[in-house]
Amino acid sequence: MGSTAECTGNSSSRGDEMKRVGVVTGIFESNPYEFFVRMVSEGDHQAHAQIEDIVRVEYRSGYGDVVTYGVVVDIQNRWDGELRNGYEEDVALEGLKPAYPIYIARVKVTRSFLKKDGKLSETAPEIPPAIGSPVFLAEGEEIDIALGFDELKSKNVALPVGILKNGKPAYLDLRYILGDNGAHINVSGQSGVAAKTSYTTFLVKSMMETSRKTQGELMELLREARYIIFNVKGESLMFLDRPSKEWAAEKEKWEEMYRVLGIEPKPFENAVFYAPSRQKGTYVPAVNKRMSGVKVYGWDVFDIVEMNLLELMFDPDEMAKNQNFQLAVWSLQEYLTQRMEEIYQEFLRKGYIKDKQKLPSQALREIVASKGEIVDIPLDLDDLITQLKEGKAREYLEKENVQRQTISMLIRRLKTAQKMDFDRLWIKPPLNPIGGVEYRINWNVPGRVTVVDISKLRTRAQAFVVGAILSEVMREKETNNGFTQPVFIFLDELNKYAPRHGGGALANIFRDVAERGRSFRVILIGAEQTASEVDYRVITQAATVVVGRQKGAELLKPEYSHLADHYKRKASLLKQGEVIVDQPFLNLPLTVKFPLPAWCTREDGYVLEGEDEDDEYII
Repeated sequence: MGSTAECTGNSSSRGDEMKRVGVVTGIFESNPYEFFVRMVSEGDHQAHAQIEDIVRVEYRSGYGDVVTYGVVVDIQNRWDGELRNGYEEDVALEGLKPAYPIYIARVKVTRSFLKKDGKLSETAPEIPPAIGSPVFLAEGEEIDIALGFDELKSKNVALPVGILKNGKPAYLDLRYILGDNGAHINVSGQSGVAAKTSYTTFLVKSMMETSRKTQGELMELLREARYIIFNVKGESLMFLDRPSKEWAAEKEKWEEMYRVLGIEPKPFENAVFYAPSRQKGTYVPAVNKRMSGVKVYGWDVFDIVEMNLLELMFDPDEMAKNQNFQLAVWSLQEYLTQRMEEIYQEFLRKGYIKDKQKLPSQALREIVASKGEIVDIPLDLDDLITQLKEGKAREYLEKENVQRQTISMLIRRLKTAQKMDFDRLWIKPPLNPIGGVEYRINWNVPGRVTVVDISKLRTRAQAFVVGAILSEVMREKETNNGFTQPVFIFLDELNKYAPRHGGGALANIFRDVAERGRSFRVILIGAEQTASEVDYRVITQAATVVVGRQKGAELLKPEYSHLADHYKRKASLLKQGEVIVDQPFLNLPLTVKFPLPAWCTREDGYVLEGEDEDDEYII
């Protein structure tokens, strides 16, 4: 890692003798990446170590003095002697047969240094520690050195992600989150136990708080990041700006952990909330619990055409199986695209469009809103169905050799879509609106957390919303060269939207974000119960992987091959509030604890203080 650090601790000091664990043993074969320690008790000092303790060994080699750090990943307790049955063991326990109980700790190497004049340099040879070398517990600043956190701090790219077993904060490398060395975060674990949503919102809070307090180029970018969070269950994330009841009752238990991490235990401040309308043509949000501060969202024909969202309205499996139907949908998209371009050119000739830098969708929407122009393009699903029955849309499809029965099938599917919530999402641009009705999601604000509720929509409509927002973010990044700040998109139940097999147009959008998003700093934070059910091209792009408590059968899948056997055993036993984090920066995954969120993550878990139930909806 190219850093140098002061060596803390001396094996001859009394303080270190109290922290001595044992010696490097030759009972098992060691190598440059793994060695074994036989715990040795001397006098009144009882040697001890536990899983995930960090240890240090210093020894002399032909290359000079070497200091090696590692993490205890396994401990064995056995007899040092030949005992073949229970009788011989009883004899040994009575001291009548030579046998000695020993503890052997298995240590995975994290970093090695050459030591010269009290300085540590990462030019150490790749050799195993010398047998018989004393091994000590690493403490204080040595923890950062052992795990590489010192380098992250010196370069201002350290993101606090939890607390280690020894009470010290753990960090991840921002360069593997923001796209410099890698991008995307994936969180998996059992529902209700792994606390995926709690940990993800904790990460978002950590990024927001850390960037405010730390200088550096990446921190400046992170300070102005945009966060888009999809609410997929009830209204659990619609109260992130409210204090948590559970936190209020137990805050003394968690305040110290927040202090150590440098995070303020308070709700999200710059947060806005969106929900679909209750019914077609209204601007009243469909919410049951959050009765104030919620805006309505939707898309008009101009965005739907420009971002090629029409295909998201149909069943991907049916599209894949019925090529005639797929051709009809694609032909309809082509017709709408051509018609929109014709209208745009017409308004250019009339002089309605002054700013040619604007996207066609934005320019046409403003003209319709200001002039009330009735444009010859289907403005909602009713108009589209009418044109397919007898209009220019039908004429175009027939010229493209789309059969009548296929057009009829397309009409039936669009009528079904109306009943499947698309009438609430495909919004007709208001003509000469009074009061400036707004239905577009305003996510592109520095430091803003935008929560989009999709929980009350049917499955197909949910997929449409997710695909539309992802497409819009990518479009904004591609067309706005000055937009360099990161956009984080958090979606739970990722396997539902980017499944291992199939998925249609939405899966293609996810693959595009996963594979190209890094270059635009579009960062996907995906969560799911089982990583093995997520599209392979999406799941493998995540540079930062978080595993909560998981079932043993799932842990046998290739998606968890980055975890050695002892980590898999650990993952199956994790408690709520514990996760295993992994990143290419780390030589070993780390088990960390994270504090109870101080913000509400349950629809019935917010503090009522200051709540005004009579507030009107914001539209």
